[in-house]
Amino acid sequence: MNITSVAVIGAGLAGLSCARRLAGAGVPVRVFESQRAAGGRLATRRFEAASFDHGAQYLTVSDLAFRQIVEDAHAAGAAGLWQPDWPDRARQAGELWVGTPGMTALPRYLARGLDIEYGARIVRLEHGRRGWALLDDRGSAHVDFGAVVLAMPAPLAAVLAAPHTLLAARVRSIPMAPCWAAMIAFEEPLAGVPDAGFMDDPVLPWFARNGSKPRRDTPQSWVLHAGAEWSRLEFDRPARQVQKVLLKRFSERIGRALPRLWLSDSHRWRHARVEAPLGEAFLLDREARIGFCGDWCLDARVEAAFLSGDALGTALVESQRIARSGKMHGSQ
Repeated sequence: MNITSVAVIGAGLAGLSCARRLAGAGVPVRVFESQRAAGGRLATRRFEAASFDHGAQYLTVSDLAFRQIVEDAHAAGAAGLWQPDWPDRARQAGELWVGTPGMTALPRYLARGLDIEYGARIVRLEHGRRGWALLDDRGSAHVDFGAVVLAMPAPLAAVLAAPHTLLAARVRSIPMAPCWAAMIAFEEPLAGVPDAGFMDDPVLPWFARNGSKPRRDTPQSWVLHAGAEWSRLEFDRPARQVQKVLLKRFSERIGRALPRLWLSDSHRWRHARVEAPLGEAFLLDREARIGFCGDWCLDARVEAAFLSGDALGTALVESQRIARSGKMHGSQ
């Protein structure tokens, strides 16, 4: 598989790690991201007076290569250890890492030096004699790519890939759950409440005091994550009603009235968490020259997204090496 250049669709951690692996091996690569910044669910919502990590709350590390990446980011000021007042669960989870001063800092660090076009939502793929063409929602065409990597939620990747590879059926079968997230800042401290915690509650299984993370400037900022099934059932519910339900539940579970709100907002994640991973690091149709990566391949963890993208990038680099070696051998 001789690859002249690669288009990576999606600048979440999977797409960034794949692109870094390709670029590091000298393979021309361009990343297309529909949003204004890299990160995907490693997201931070910023207001004038507060910020909230409303997507992935933290990451854990077990792979040595990923640990080196995180420690390098730490040395560069883009990551830090979170030590919340959450003793039981924190001990079970081990080290909790976060981006600093927001979760977006880590993908921004990984995106350095990469060719990324932001605000480009790819809506169709076309394959011709000169390779892959990517068409975006602005009517622009990005052409002449030797291979395409879909580093995006499985349902979205399946739609783009369906006309071009039978692998799309496998991707389509991966279930992903939605999540409503409420972002709250109080006028006064919420004393006596742990900084974070999982709860056995189908409506509100997670809460965190965002201000307890390193280098956050709003101590009384909180993030509330709704449960998967509740978010699925209430997906089209108005945001204000969602906030009201989650705040009421939070108050009930901590057993006290909440202080007056200073700031509130919400976000609806359509594809927040993989429910049943593929069980393979990536998928690659070598004939069509189209690959898939993401946390949905391995596990619902940030590290899994990185490892999936890196594994696909490594496979593409190896394919290119074999193709070049064969070409050189044939010319002798």
